[in-house]
Amino acid sequence: MFAQRVSGRDHWYGNFGHYCDDSPYTGAALLKRDGKRFAFGEGGRLCRLNLRTGRLQILLDDRAAGSGSAGPLRRTEDSVLVPSGRFRGVPLYEIDIDGGGLRQLTDGPDNDIEPTYTPDGGIVFCSSRCHRFVPCWRTQVATLYRCDADGRTCACSRIMPNRKTRPGCLPEGRVLYTRWEYVDRNQLLYHHLWTVNPDGSGLMVYFGNQHPGIAMLDAKPIPGGGKVVACFSPGHGREEHVGAVTVVDPRLGPMP
Repeated sequence: MFAQRVSGRDHWYGNFGHYCDDSPYTGAALLKRDGKRFAFGEGGRLCRLNLRTGRLQILLDDRAAGSGSAGPLRRTEDSVLVPSGRFRGVPLYEIDIDGGGLRQLTDGPDNDIEPTYTPDGGIVFCSSRCHRFVPCWRTQVATLYRCDADGRTCACSRIMPNRKTRPGCLPEGRVLYTRWEYVDRNQLLYHHLWTVNPDGSGLMVYFGNQHPGIAMLDAKPIPGGGKVVACFSPGHGREEHVGAVTVVDPRLGPMP
């Protein structure tokens, strides 16, 4: 399963894009100068590729529906989580892997993105519900939230003024994610891997955070063996997460 997107003009952390909130923090002068900038262009698709036969199936095509851009997705054996709709107020949807049964899970004026299933049947995702901005830029901050499988009972795992992206669940249930470490540190150099329990407890470094550089993105567990795979994007990170596909073995310690 994969999402095909039209690249925008934003950075790896600009999942909502710049100026996607009409609050006074954006500033009329900035809007007049640059206009509203979004992370992805119109025309995303949600696709399923059979690696054995090469058959490509289009599950959702926003170019045809005119509904915006299909965002990052997560999958299980029988269903897929996908953000859908326009860039303002993006809810989570769930869809069967054959393209049927599209159903909305969350609702409201905020952006819910990057969902992943938890072993206990819930969903962890990133959201702008905290209503904060990156301290050094004009981009909304995403923090981790959790909801039930039906989208109800949304709770914030841990609100902090630093950005959290790309959650993925480890086999034992901890949430693995990229944390933009912003506390008394250089704002450009620490985007490494952390873990937290689905209830917000047990915050801990998983890999990195001792040495600057490299944005460790899209980390996912490798079945069997305890390792994870991630994209190591150079420096402050590149658009579309361009970088080296890297296998991380936590048994060798948290230092890169």
